[in-house]
Amino acid sequence: MLDILRSKSRSVLTYILFGIIILVFVISFGPGSQGCQVEGLSHSYAVEVDGYVVTPADFEQHYSQLFRAYQARVGQTFTRELADQLGLRNVAVNQLVDRALAVQEARRRGLAVSDDEVSRAIWPMAAFQTDGRFDMDLYRRTVRTIYGSEQRFEQQLRDDLLYTKMMALLRESAQVSEDEVKGAWSAEFDQVNLSYVRFPLAAARKQVKVSDAEVKAFLQANAAKVADFYKANASRFEKAKRVKARHILVKVPEGAPPAQDEAARKKVEAVGEEVRKGADFGALARQMSEDPGSKDKGGELGFFGPGVMAKPFEEAAFALKPGEVSPPVRTRFGWHVLQVEAVEEAKTVPLADASEGIARELLVDEAARKLADAKAREALAQEKAGKKLAALFPAPSKDPAKKAAVQTLGGEPLVAQDTGLFPPRGGAVPGVGEAPALAAAAFAATAAGQALPDVYATPGGPVVAQVVERMRPDPAKFADQREEVAARLRSTRQSQVEAAWLKALRDSAKVKVNDAFLRMPPTPLQ
Repeated sequence: MLDILRSKSRSVLTYILFGIIILVFVISFGPGSQGCQVEGLSHSYAVEVDGYVVTPADFEQHYSQLFRAYQARVGQTFTRELADQLGLRNVAVNQLVDRALAVQEARRRGLAVSDDEVSRAIWPMAAFQTDGRFDMDLYRRTVRTIYGSEQRFEQQLRDDLLYTKMMALLRESAQVSEDEVKGAWSAEFDQVNLSYVRFPLAAARKQVKVSDAEVKAFLQANAAKVADFYKANASRFEKAKRVKARHILVKVPEGAPPAQDEAARKKVEAVGEEVRKGADFGALARQMSEDPGSKDKGGELGFFGPGVMAKPFEEAAFALKPGEVSPPVRTRFGWHVLQVEAVEEAKTVPLADASEGIARELLVDEAARKLADAKAREALAQEKAGKKLAALFPAPSKDPAKKAAVQTLGGEPLVAQDTGLFPPRGGAVPGVGEAPALAAAAFAATAAGQALPDVYATPGGPVVAQVVERMRPDPAKFADQREEVAARLRSTRQSQVEAAWLKALRDSAKVKVNDAFLRMPPTPLQ
């Protein structure tokens, strides 16, 4: 391999051919981002894919490269904490699994990367250049320091090139027909911009007032309807167990030295013993707790149900009876000791107890729908008479003279908004959501200023709309716009083909992820 590198060290053509490819895989994945199948490493792995091992070191290297790529796009505000919130370690795992599957499938199909291809890939890498020329000694020193040997680096580079070759072959299979291009072009240049006003049901409910007498009359006349609502929404009337508790926290980070962790545990254990002997939990919490949210309240957390607190904390709290104090509890925040003050056991609210509330809710909903629909139809009539929605429903102004012009519903201003130009999206309308009838009417419209003919129901409330701008595809421009549309369509199709192909490989593969390793704090970035 080194002989080949020497023979290629003056080839400018090689640099041109491989420069772009190398830039892509080094930035996106980087040499060493993919593990290799190494004898004796089965007991030490990050991910294993059909026997193909990604070592912890390989995973950390790939994760660091991925982190830096995100940071380059977002800036220094992209921190380890933000990366954890976004699940970046799982993203890295998925990328490595997909790469391993693609490389193995490429080999099964008989694809290979020659020594000559590997050497031509290495030669233009900036890391191995001195004064603009490939430096063999620098190459050897660099790869031995990072990878241990030239052989290991070259094997991983070979996998990178094989992955690139496999995915390029796959992308070539993603073809689009002329009819598809024309259809995409037509959809892309068939656009409409609407001015619309929604009359929110939530706002209308605030304006509706119903008396107790009306609720009782509705319940007597609609007992079956109330019972059906109760059955259809049974989970609403299942009250989960809740506990009321206090806690004291001694902070200690995950992965802290054992001595520091043990000291914190003993501290909360001693506090628990004091409380059991009669000490006031609230006073101790105000004195010792390191939880800023509850410290000044004597550790008071109020009532909480399942899924609110960290799992170990929740399990400890739900195991206690009123007045009992827990043993030390470890969460990712540190060590806690807690005391339960009250317990509300799980229960089901019977229909008899729930029926009046259901009747009131149904009555208010019915009245709110009528009110919102009436307001919407009034606006539609004005719109059809030639008024602009933007003039009928202006945004609130600080000018006292203009405040009177703002229409409200339930105390909330009704304001006309624009969707912006958008193409057909299967019934979705920007800002409105799924509204098939509204979308169909919008694209049936022919001119700006046209009022859409009806009031359109949406989950949030009725909507009226008016065409601000109508753009239709011009057949005379198809030839000029065709290639740009076709390129976007091919790119979308390639992504779909790749995703489906990788999913099929995943479905038939044995993927083993070392969860214990992935839960460990990442190593510091080098």
